Amino acid sequence: MTALHAYWSWVGGNIGAMPLQAAIGVAFTLAFRKPVSRGWHRLVGERAEIEDIRRAAAAAHRIAADLFEHHTGGAHPDAPAETEGEGK
Repeated sequence: MTALHAYWSWVGGNIGAMPLQAAIGVAFTLAFRKPVSRGWHRLVGERAEIEDIRRAAAAAHRIAADLFEHHTGGAHPDAPAETEGEGK
């Protein structure tokens, strides 16, 4: 019987095996953090500028507010005003 099969039988299936799965995930993250990070920066470039992040957040806020208004017929109390951002 292999060690993995013996472990699987001992823990009783998926629920008991979660600590092993977590340990494998942590080991993978620690082992491949730098190569994945280098590849990501090579593919995407440096981190996004803070203004790009704010612009994306404002757009997401407007989309959520518009969706709320579409489904309920009324404006959400926290919806951005028309003057905020780039408008509709």
